[in-house]
Amino acid sequence: MNNFISVRRGSSAGGLVRYLFGLGSSHEHTDQRIIAADVTLGLAEGMRLDHVADAEAIYALGRDMDSHRILLGVAPPGGWVWHCAISLPPGEVLADAQWAEVARTAITRMEFDEAAGRAPCRWIAVHHGCSVGGNEHIHLMVNLVREDGELASTWNDRRTMSRVCADMERRYGLAVVEGRAGRGMPGYSKAEHQRMRAGEVPERQRIARLVRSCALVSGDEAEFVRRARRSGLSLKARYSTDRQAVVGYSIALRDRKTDAPDGADRGSGAAKQVWFGGGRLAADLSLPRLREHWPAPTAQSSAKALAQWSRDADVAGPRETPEQVVYDKAVWRQAIAQVEAVTARLGQSPAQDAALWSSAARHAAALMAGLSARLEGESPGPITATADLLARAAQTPTHSDRRLVRRGGLADLRGVAMVIRHARTSPEMRLLLPAVVALTHAIGLRTQTERPRLAAELAAGLAGVRTAYPPPSARELAANLRSVGAPGPPMGPPGTDPAARARRSANRDRGGRSQGRGR
Repeated sequence: MNNFISVRRGSSAGGLVRYLFGLGSSHEHTDQRIIAADVTLGLAEGMRLDHVADAEAIYALGRDMDSHRILLGVAPPGGWVWHCAISLPPGEVLADAQWAEVARTAITRMEFDEAAGRAPCRWIAVHHGCSVGGNEHIHLMVNLVREDGELASTWNDRRTMSRVCADMERRYGLAVVEGRAGRGMPGYSKAEHQRMRAGEVPERQRIARLVRSCALVSGDEAEFVRRARRSGLSLKARYSTDRQAVVGYSIALRDRKTDAPDGADRGSGAAKQVWFGGGRLAADLSLPRLREHWPAPTAQSSAKALAQWSRDADVAGPRETPEQVVYDKAVWRQAIAQVEAVTARLGQSPAQDAALWSSAARHAAALMAGLSARLEGESPGPITATADLLARAAQTPTHSDRRLVRRGGLADLRGVAMVIRHARTSPEMRLLLPAVVALTHAIGLRTQTERPRLAAELAAGLAGVRTAYPPPSARELAANLRSVGAPGPPMGPPGTDPAARARRSANRDRGGRSQGRGR
């Protein structure tokens, strides 16, 4: 159950009443009826008003909602009409009597009634049927000017209404909205929902996937900042008071205007950048939570990270391109083996180990995000949807300990993410997908008790992935995989093999060139 409170207070009670009983902006209003109302108005519950046949009654109701204020001559600056919509996910319904209890509970919790010796506010709750997106919902309309002329307070109204919705979810066995218990997946705005219905991917969703992928393949904070910027993102740091430490960040898709060369015509129609704080993408994408998955900082690594953050938000060089390295069958087998090993270890881990399972979901979400970018591109499909579900599963009410989130071999998945990110697109990528699907299935089984709806959505998403991306045939593999005459290269891009780095370092100390450059 969600609630949406209008940002601005209104000053036309009659206008809002006519809207509530009208056709709606998309002609979505159907079977409008009174669910509950202030006793002063004398309205019968279940009363239906048609915008044509009952136009006089609708105008009269609008006048009744505001007549006491007009008589008292009170006109608070900033408006006096409070409007809140309360909706259910598609497929869920409540009886009118249940909706009436939701409305009265909200009025009581917001202290709009006559409790505590105050004069009551005039209010109505109107049922609208289902929205364009299939959400059954009601509208609460309250005149904040009380019967005695005092103005009711709306302080903390969003938090209060969220608690009301949480209580009603438990009372009526409704689906629990992710994030309300501290799990930190923010809901989408009305504009984002409209773009999603039109088949577009909200910027916040696209940015979150990129951040997850960059965070997993990065070995430290400096590398994360560098990779994020080279992946087409703009980053701004939020500094401590003494500017000696970064405590947070904001991020946006790079504005096309910033990519134009100096002096070029950047156009007046370029889309404006929309910035999100890391925590607004998801709770686990805030900077403190990202740092949990990197080694403890040293003085040197902290200085490198601070230097990267200090760069201009958009100065990051060319966008990241695939590494020039041949990934053969041995590397793909190694990647599959690592994912399978992590899945096996998780199967032996207790379900109560919330930190481990949350971290596993977070890693799996990054792997799925990487696979979606390679296999689905700019057309989001079942892999993308599953990555988003895993991101929801990764949210926990409390922060994890840095030492705990790297258990269970999860750190090995960084190499898998590197292969997904840099390997050439070919059928062998679809050999890794079933292993990641099995990992996701294990995570879904763990969530069944605590979050059954999410577990069911994960199961449905995995079924869609299996259908859309069956394993490649032997003929496809034979045509695309080269034979292996020697052990494959190390997991990840060039330069990540510790032995190779040590040899290059020794050569530099002797004044010689590295082996790669001496060839």
